[in-house]
Amino acid sequence: MKIRVIKIGKPADKAYSQLAEKFEKRLKSFCKFEHLVLKAHDGVEKSKRELFSKLDLDASGNSTNSSHVVMTLDERGEILSSPQVADLIRKTIDDSHIKCLSIVIGGPYGIPEELRRSSTKIWSLSKAVFPSDMAWVMVWEQLYRASAIIKGTSYHHI
Repeated sequence: MKIRVIKIGKPADKAYSQLAEKFEKRLKSFCKFEHLVLKAHDGVEKSKRELFSKLDLDASGNSTNSSHVVMTLDERGEILSSPQVADLIRKTIDDSHIKCLSIVIGGPYGIPEELRRSSTKIWSLSKAVFPSDMAWVMVWEQLYRASAIIKGTSYHHI
């Protein structure tokens, strides 16, 4: 299975990219990862076509590929603890029908409503709202932490 992290909008500072790449490199032994940074356009509608194509969604936001699961970040989503993220990742990896999990971080205009409605899971990092660049790095860290929890390493400890 492959996990893709899709960010809408180029990071404003290369420090964010360096941090994301650091966690992505650490994850190489866990499973196949891919990151995509899509161009942010003025307004959600212009970014939608390319995003939906990458997510195997039709113009209405309906899935055209049942083996592709989409999770979006949104402040109105469910706040998950790190062990809950690990459990979600573990269950997704263990499901032989799922070939790809895409995690989408919206740009300055958020995510299209059709995508929000059709997402398998809507995840909120916090009750606070973060810049998309920071949320992107936080997602990578949480994926690394989830892999550590699943593997039973000491990175995550209570």
